[in-house]
Amino acid sequence: MANERSDDDEAVLWGRALSVLRHSKGWSQAQAADAFGEAGISAQGWGLYEGGKRRGIFRPETQRKLTAALGLTLDDLVEARRALEGQSERPRHTAEIREFRPRHQVGELVIRDRVQAGAFLVADDLSQVEPRPYPAVRDARYPAAEQWLSQVVGDSVNLLGIVDGDLVHCVSAIDIGYTPRTGDIVEVERLRFAGRMRELTVKQVEVTADGVILWPRSTNELYRTPISLTEGLEEGEDAEVRIRGLVVGSLRRY
Repeated sequence: MANERSDDDEAVLWGRALSVLRHSKGWSQAQAADAFGEAGISAQGWGLYEGGKRRGIFRPETQRKLTAALGLTLDDLVEARRALEGQSERPRHTAEIREFRPRHQVGELVIRDRVQAGAFLVADDLSQVEPRPYPAVRDARYPAAEQWLSQVVGDSVNLLGIVDGDLVHCVSAIDIGYTPRTGDIVEVERLRFAGRMRELTVKQVEVTADGVILWPRSTNELYRTPISLTEGLEEGEDAEVRIRGLVVGSLRRY
């Protein structure tokens, strides 16, 4: 039947609902993982649930533990999933629906990371500084998706009109079920050492018969070839690379 979903699709849908709940709390994946319980899971492990990559997301007991870590209930998770499918039974004007929206002020987005327009840049996950809000309007095309700003470092995408110091406006690739398209600009995340190190870059997508290629677009002679996903890795080291966000705009601060 046309409305039947695969197990993978179902897992992704439950993961997106969990992501919506976490964002409603204003928590990072690391904070949610820390609150999971005595057994605990890593931030990467929590991210695998949100990405629909752990089959445990189907088990009601696991769902209860995940939502309890957020101070919520299994009913909240079910309702968040229904809302993503446009099947919510709760009136949209109720406080319960508003709970699932990010808590930053209207007209503001947070500057989450510094992202390299060049090679990968290591994310500062040990910083104790809270993400800074910045006056910016959410993209209304993605009302339920997480949105944020990242500060660009370098000149490898200056031909796209994005220069050193600009802020790129990103929308969560997971939340919108993003599929790469040629010409898109994306924020890419590389996870190393079992997720203990995150590296970020911004690039333009080209979809080919052999897969997705990530291009710099620059006047700088150093940035004329596609980014190497293995650049800087130790010999034999494995890393997970994923598109974290779709870039929907940029801002320039003067």
